[in-house]
Amino acid sequence: MTHSPSGPAVSSDEWLTTSDADKVVSAMSAKGMMPATIDCRFDNATPGQVAYRSKFTWKRAPANTRYHWEVGDPTYLASKDVASNRAGLRRVFAKTVRDAASGQKVGCSIWASGR
Repeated sequence: MTHSPSGPAVSSDEWLTTSDADKVVSAMSAKGMMPATIDCRFDNATPGQVAYRSKFTWKRAPANTRYHWEVGDPTYLASKDVASNRAGLRRVFAKTVRDAASGQKVGCSIWASGR
């Protein structure tokens, strides 16, 4: 989910599925905005299937800024961190959440160029 598109962050309180989040990020990118923060949680809507939801706050994207965001388990995010660093991006926001019932962890991160 890499986008090439500063001001105060704009919040969205809606928890989004990954598919919906992709659409919202693309729409906001078209308006010159990029994620400032990301929050994530497990989505238990489908028993037996691991799914996540996320929500964002937004800020004006500085000129020529590229960014990338991901949600997943810590091992997956570690691999994305390496790939993003190789692409010249650095992590600008990260959060990890632990599911109390299962003990599983989900993380979400934003990487960006410049800053």
